[in-house]
Amino acid sequence: MNFSRAFRYPLQNLPKVISIVLVLTIALSICLGLIVNSYDWSPLVAMLYGIDLGAGYSNELQPFSWSAWFGVLGLLVVAVISGFWLSGYSVEVVRSVMNGSETMPAIQFRRNLKDGFYLFVSGVAYGLLFAGLMLVAFTFLGLTGSPDGMNVIVVLASVIVAIVALAFMGWAYLIGMARFAAEGDYKASWQVFRNIRLARENWRGGLTLLLYMIALTLIYGVVRSLVDAALGGLTGGFDIVSIALWIIVYYIFNLMQHFSTQHLIAQFGTEIGIRSDYYDPEKEKHDFA
Repeated sequence: MNFSRAFRYPLQNLPKVISIVLVLTIALSICLGLIVNSYDWSPLVAMLYGIDLGAGYSNELQPFSWSAWFGVLGLLVVAVISGFWLSGYSVEVVRSVMNGSETMPAIQFRRNLKDGFYLFVSGVAYGLLFAGLMLVAFTFLGLTGSPDGMNVIVVLASVIVAIVALAFMGWAYLIGMARFAAEGDYKASWQVFRNIRLARENWRGGLTLLLYMIALTLIYGVVRSLVDAALGGLTGGFDIVSIALWIIVYYIFNLMQHFSTQHLIAQFGTEIGIRSDYYDPEKEKHDFA
């Protein structure tokens, strides 16, 4: 895997990243603006920080206004839809990179939304399987018990097993995403045990991917902290401009890290032999049985 290529990918496609950021910022700013500016948060702030508002100010929380509730509902809708869409668009990004393109693909909203839902369902399957394994393991430990001198060893071994299992589940999920992108069939992401087997056979590549993902988190985290500190003196209060600026900074760095990660996933998939020879852009799925 080439880390520098993955790191440069969102920078080379910065206009597309910025366009996505602006759409999400406008939607979230409107919702947050309704929540913040149509409700008196002073009593809650005073309660949390032990502030006496003084005479003439009510210390009781007031009921939410209709506009504030509308903002909350809008926030939930935007969060869910944008989450599904981003997951589905990530499949397109992985497919594009696996096909040798360093240009971010065009947005196909309905298809991206549907693909994101399929990917979410597969993620739930991996999560439930991991939870089931942990439940069985801890139930077994609780039933068998262990001598006092062995408690620390047993707990440490359990933690190591949990970390290893979580790593393999994560790699299998990413392999399922890469296969979904390459084959164009959402069922590839649902073949949990086949993807786990591929993750086990390619654990060295998975470990490299994990280390690169950690490096991306550290790099973008440090840069974002510096930018937040620089902008801290320029914003104040909860006005719509401050909210929008905060959302822009948040989304820019998170999306850049996200798309760099998708580039790494595509490289990982290519290296372990996942190919897109069977992908047909005119069809939404295939039956490879």
